[in-house]
Amino acid sequence: MTFRAITATLTLRTALHVGTGSDTETTDDLLRRDARGRLLIPGTAIAGALRSIATRLAPRFGDKPCQALKGEQPNKACQCLVCQLFGDVNPREDNEEATAARVLVYDAVLDASPPLTIRDGVGIDRVTGAAARRERIKFDYEALPAGTTFKVRLEIDRQLTSDDRTLPLLAASLAEWEQGRGAVGGRVGRGLGAFALSNVQWIERDLNQPDVLVAFLRNGPPWDATDGDCGWLDAQLAAARQLIIPRRDDLPVARSWALAEFTLAATGPFLTHDLTQAGRGGFDHAPALEAYEKGAKPVLPGSSLRGALRSQAERIARTLATFSAWDNGKDMESRKAAFLTACPACNPLTTKTADPAASCNSFIKALPKNDRDTFERVGAEDRLCLACRLFGSPWNGSRLRVEDAPFVGEKVETKVLDFLAIDRFTGGGRDTAKFDAVVLWKPKFRVRLFLENPEPWELGWLALVLRDLHDGLITIGFGAAKGFGQCRIEDGAVTLGIIHDSDFPLPAPDDQAPAVQQAIAAGQRLLQSKSGMSGVYHTLTSAQTAANDWKALAEGWVRAFHKAVTDHRHPFGLKKDSYFDEIDGKWLPDLYPARVS
Repeated sequence: MTFRAITATLTLRTALHVGTGSDTETTDDLLRRDARGRLLIPGTAIAGALRSIATRLAPRFGDKPCQALKGEQPNKACQCLVCQLFGDVNPREDNEEATAARVLVYDAVLDASPPLTIRDGVGIDRVTGAAARRERIKFDYEALPAGTTFKVRLEIDRQLTSDDRTLPLLAASLAEWEQGRGAVGGRVGRGLGAFALSNVQWIERDLNQPDVLVAFLRNGPPWDATDGDCGWLDAQLAAARQLIIPRRDDLPVARSWALAEFTLAATGPFLTHDLTQAGRGGFDHAPALEAYEKGAKPVLPGSSLRGALRSQAERIARTLATFSAWDNGKDMESRKAAFLTACPACNPLTTKTADPAASCNSFIKALPKNDRDTFERVGAEDRLCLACRLFGSPWNGSRLRVEDAPFVGEKVETKVLDFLAIDRFTGGGRDTAKFDAVVLWKPKFRVRLFLENPEPWELGWLALVLRDLHDGLITIGFGAAKGFGQCRIEDGAVTLGIIHDSDFPLPAPDDQAPAVQQAIAAGQRLLQSKSGMSGVYHTLTSAQTAANDWKALAEGWVRAFHKAVTDHRHPFGLKKDSYFDEIDGKWLPDLYPARVS
């Protein structure tokens, strides 16, 4: 018998939530624990995240796409490289060719429990900018703090050898985690579950040899060994790079990624409210901390930043669509019809198809059951608005991850502020409207935005949103009307990763606009300067290449976004909108025209 395993250390870069769906008096969703009460990441969660990466990478190794990518449920076994590693995607009893998993992924268990936090979540009303009270979207959940480490173990079946492509594919998938592009658990798009893998080693023991067996019995389980092959991952990764081929089709296979990193610097008071921390400190409002212990630093939750970015992105897209409808219509009715036909950003918090800018989810839920089942099986991206395609919806996960942003610096400066509402009749203070808050003063946070397989229009959209964030048009957190949450961007850098030159996110060459042609030329120059490697990806970083080329490329991406908004057609057709609707015989656009001459 030969024992083979891969062991590594998983270190959380952000907080983690792997929920159970069970609630208590203190939280709506508990963390996963074993029978002994120890916190853990289930092996199924680790294997699922790893398999997801491998499924997108495998076609770039010359393998046929897994049936999971096509949403198929055929009678025959898939037998692709991914199914050989993790088990057949269609393990039916009458499927004799189906294989079991040859990579066994074990639970990652914590022996000692670190201090936990309770995270609060709330939906934001798109009209008022405040909490969505009508929809009652308020919840909380337990989370493990950033910096927590787990021991990860994968046992490898002896049928997997270095002579085929399975082990190089496994190594390429693990390399994504080693480079810090991993995420596991729930709410990863909203900042949780980001991690990096380290101390990866290959352990192999031939237990048929008496001395090896005696050492095993004497020293304990072989997966606790520290003398494994620490160069295995690099060797297999070198082999994987030799197997890479250009992309052959439009399946959602691995092509590229974009990483934006910057420091978000508040220009004044700043607060993202943590209800539990406020209760512990005796205040009505208090900032979110990375842990409930002395000396813990503040943290900007990814959910807070992501919500603000999405809201502004929706506003930008609908504004462009309003301009387009205004130009294409001769009267208010035709302008209204043009907008309702082409609205590129829904209101994700609405639940009825008759609501203004009704959500894509409300339309899909109103479909017959067979049509809804199709969405669940093969995805719904082509039936969603542009905002749901980029930021996600209940029917389609998001490729954009906005991570929790850690505090930058050593000193945390806070101020205690008192608030009092004014009685509109007496002009004095209202007795029941007094509250206080502990706020951060000019804090800085390091932000990471990661977008997988970015389209040019998505990059242009994000560029516009980040420009507005830098210009102070987006506020983060509590108290926007009180002057809180104004921020600027500092020390920004963008990194692009591509597997092959053909994967570079260039605007469509059929667009003859000068900005697009300049962007394509700039992109070709940047391709010639690529030098770094990260896993199986070639990398280009804005800080190491010509700034003018990146500026020209960004302008081309913005042009691609404008074109995407112009060409978009709402798949269902809206019934009403809060801007173009007639109210009491009056048209709102008469008071606020799309353009002022």
